[in-house]
Amino acid sequence: MKLLIIFPSQIRGGAEEYALTIGKSAVKKGLKVDAAFPQTQDTESLIKDFQQTGITYHNLDIAPVEGKRFKLFREHIPHVSRSLSLLKKVQPDVVHLVVPWPHWCFDTLITCAMLKVPTVVVFQLFTSHFSYSKPRLKLYQWAYSRKQKWIAISDNNRAFVSQSFQLPKEEFAIIYNGSKIDSNFINYSPEEMINLRHEVRQEIGIDTDDIILLTVGRLEFQKGYQDLVKVIKPVIKEFPQVKFIWVGEGTKRDDLVKQIQDDDISNNVILLGYRKDVPRLLKASDLFVFPTYFEGGQSFVISEAMAHNLPIVTSDASGIPEIIDNKVHGLLFSQGDKKELKEAILWGLKNPEAMKRMAINAAQRVKDFSEEKMVDQTIEIITNMTH
Repeated sequence: MKLLIIFPSQIRGGAEEYALTIGKSAVKKGLKVDAAFPQTQDTESLIKDFQQTGITYHNLDIAPVEGKRFKLFREHIPHVSRSLSLLKKVQPDVVHLVVPWPHWCFDTLITCAMLKVPTVVVFQLFTSHFSYSKPRLKLYQWAYSRKQKWIAISDNNRAFVSQSFQLPKEEFAIIYNGSKIDSNFINYSPEEMINLRHEVRQEIGIDTDDIILLTVGRLEFQKGYQDLVKVIKPVIKEFPQVKFIWVGEGTKRDDLVKQIQDDDISNNVILLGYRKDVPRLLKASDLFVFPTYFEGGQSFVISEAMAHNLPIVTSDASGIPEIIDNKVHGLLFSQGDKKELKEAILWGLKNPEAMKRMAINAAQRVKDFSEEKMVDQTIEIITNMTH
């Protein structure tokens, strides 16, 4: 069976890592896999990772264009043409279309429907009810009827997909995002933990007894860093040994650096940029802070933090409450509420034993949301599409 994975992203983020995970797993299960997405500076490392797995890469520029004028000629016709050319060249048995945003991939989805190619569509970021014009809505519904299976990544996500496309909720499968857990770090001995914590702190240039509050995510408005900046000063006033460590890159980096400098908190905030050793950092940290405004589901990195027994403070955005019960698996605060965010962080720092108990509960809970389960359920749907 030949699988073609398509997505429109010009960056490397959670949805793109998901596509890579499915591709790698499909290869291991004996499928021939091709992948197609835009070639940009930010996707170069992603292209290499696909190719190193034995996946054939195709440059497919289907990223949305800016502005509404002449969109038919600037976006829709070119995207249909490029998608049609790719499908005829690759001749896939099944297409797996990864949709990062509700309005993206429309032309490719319709092209797959025109050719009646079996297509599995996963909607990664459906954060609310979206409205479509009547003609566009009818085209989506028509495409869905032509050998397509649509997947949501949480119950919250499924409700929005159902409402937006005016299709029965029960028809969409739910496959929660699951993170691969690095087993090298799961069962560390107390001595190994001490050594790792010391090693990581030495690497990033902080004191051995500093408290690390880790945040992982793209430096974009969505992830809520602008709120986190505003609560750092009162937190370090009570806990001066706290260091906020941020992993990720994005368009808001310069703005955030300016805010950090203006608030005179540069000594307590370290931006590490993109890192491949997130499991090490999770294991060496004291608290995971995730002030996101919205996610497609529960977020890959939250699953990783849970599996590594790292206590969690997170917003209640999107599908996160579906896997984290407040004060059972971690602390939830109202999305966008800076006061609640500050209070949750301070409570977590003042009650480390309670946070550790929650982390133990979370490590058990996350077993229901493993990468293995996500992959198996997705590959099963993909392989069944040709039957």
